[in-house]
Amino acid sequence: MNQSAKVAVAELHLRVMKNNMPMTPRIFLADLTHVGESLSSNVFPLGVGLVGACLKENLETKVEVELFKYPGDLAQRVEESVPTLVGFSNYSWNCNISYDYARKIKERHPEVIVIFGGPNYGLTKRETELFWQRYPLIDFYIVKEGELATLALVEKLAELDFNTELLKSSMPELPNCHYWWAGEIQQGPELSRIRDLNHIPSPYLMGMMDKFFDGKLAPLVHTTRGCPFACTFCSEGATYYNKVAQRTELADELAYIAARINNVPDLFLSDANFGMYREDKGKAEVIADVQAKHGWPKRLVVSTGKNRKERILEVSSLLSGALKITASLQSTDDTILENIKRSNIATDALTEIADQSSESSSGTYSELILGLPGDCVEAHTNSLRDVIDSHMGMVRMYQLIMLPQTELNTPESRAKHDMKTKFRPMPRSFGQYKIFGGNFFSLEWEEICVANNTLSFADYLECRQLDLSVEILHNTGIFLLLQRLCRYLNLSWFNFIQYFHESRDSHPSALSQIYDAFICDSQSCLWDDVDEMKTFFQLDKASTSTDVKSTNEMANAKAAAVFKFHALLHETVFKMFSEFSSEVISRESTLDKFINELADFNFLRTKDVLVFDDVYERTFSFDFSLALERQGPLSPQDYLLPTPSLFKFFHDAEKAALISEYTQQYGISEDGLTRIVMRAPLNELYRDAIRL
Repeated sequence: MNQSAKVAVAELHLRVMKNNMPMTPRIFLADLTHVGESLSSNVFPLGVGLVGACLKENLETKVEVELFKYPGDLAQRVEESVPTLVGFSNYSWNCNISYDYARKIKERHPEVIVIFGGPNYGLTKRETELFWQRYPLIDFYIVKEGELATLALVEKLAELDFNTELLKSSMPELPNCHYWWAGEIQQGPELSRIRDLNHIPSPYLMGMMDKFFDGKLAPLVHTTRGCPFACTFCSEGATYYNKVAQRTELADELAYIAARINNVPDLFLSDANFGMYREDKGKAEVIADVQAKHGWPKRLVVSTGKNRKERILEVSSLLSGALKITASLQSTDDTILENIKRSNIATDALTEIADQSSESSSGTYSELILGLPGDCVEAHTNSLRDVIDSHMGMVRMYQLIMLPQTELNTPESRAKHDMKTKFRPMPRSFGQYKIFGGNFFSLEWEEICVANNTLSFADYLECRQLDLSVEILHNTGIFLLLQRLCRYLNLSWFNFIQYFHESRDSHPSALSQIYDAFICDSQSCLWDDVDEMKTFFQLDKASTSTDVKSTNEMANAKAAAVFKFHALLHETVFKMFSEFSSEVISRESTLDKFINELADFNFLRTKDVLVFDDVYERTFSFDFSLALERQGPLSPQDYLLPTPSLFKFFHDAEKAALISEYTQQYGISEDGLTRIVMRAPLNELYRDAIRL
């Protein structure tokens, strides 16, 4: 059929559609999450919320706009009332479930317009062609910033009574919009960035987010957009995002959220560098005022800035311990940093930041990525040593994901560094779903780098096991007092982690099996072909719907160590620490007694962390409770009591409430425990200990 014939058919279709179209066009905007034992994405749908708020403010009564997060909610609503247009956010964790719902809606109602938008879409010719081949039923794709682009698209569609064929046939230049027509991808001009985010209306204050205050989803807000850094592994490293836009009018929105929060302790910010800009102090003061009035948020989940640490420390000091300060290092190796266009602060400055932040925030964490160009076992090990021996708190260890819109994902970068990649299913991002009386299975995946010209696959697996040892010994916070004792003894805490790690084959069998299962799961979840992986999971969906191990090997292994084998882990670590420090212990007569009593104290404080009704009492010769209140090296002489005293271990009401909030949000199933162990601040959940 030639183009003129297509236009004639489209005009005929338009006349038919007018008779079936609702009086007021209905626009459904969905940021879907996979659901199961726990949610794959447990934050409010901010992206589509901002788009929806922009549509409502500018089009007023001309359209009806509804937001969706849960697949079942969308399915029920579509069955009740056919929308004119359905828009889906496209992230790596919900691309396929969004398309599967779009496909089912199109099969039943071909006239419904489907638009997608989000960063999980490449901008090179190769990436876009592959995307449209895999997802051909999408009518329009919104690239980059979406609010004004979606508004422009909807206004154009409204002029033609939402007839897509008629609109496409006119070959319009739709800003920030791609669509398929005349055998190729049509790409509209690039819109200028929104410079003042205060001009974007709040979906919270418009009441559009009210349905999501359900005790499971955590609110997500934004105060900046963009990032001044050019990291090659990040989609925000592109020039388009290098200018940072600010939003400072937060008070009304946060007060609105706080009044409806329903026992969810966290507030998420989408900012890439919070605390780094001069405006952030004012934002922190607003959040602090909300904390004072509402007792919320208890924790602010956000990446802090990559420089201006003094300003970040000041911002952190205002937030009652809710903010962890981030050191997004990715590596401390100079060659790797040059390859990814990064520069980091010196490791001695990390120590200063860690020490200064201990009193002003709930701690610090650093970020490292395994598999970057130039990485190897030595470089990864040294990066871990640098951040841990700098006294930074939690270390978040990621694998290199080949993200669309990043420089590392280009064919040139892949070839230059001989990058070997595999596909893997994303944790919790799969499941069985229903719509229009039928069932379908949906699965998300990601492509990760498992080897390059300096890192073999065997080395990759060795590094992953070392990461697991760091997760268990360091990130759980169970052995924080041992870590501080190392500082007093002038021993490297990382060297002890390495000592524990290298002896893993001689650990009690239950602990050794954690590593064996971890390696097995790490290899079995990797695939060379996406379609083969999807077919396997579809055939085996009955088991994969509940089999956490198949898709989240790190969280599963860590949860087993913390909850299932805590007593065995605790005994093994303290035994090995005595061996590791034996030469020093032999020189100080009180050390042996101190470590033995510390083992008993530490065990009672950290065992069965989620059981908050149990109370224990034990007599000690050292004031370990006072030691917990202080920071820095742990000197036994500083805490020796004149006479032994009785100590009580318990969860106070505030801590019990915090535990209840996390177990309500994630559940206590095996899958729920893996979320808690990776998401909750474990060190804040351990028992209080008071001297009687």
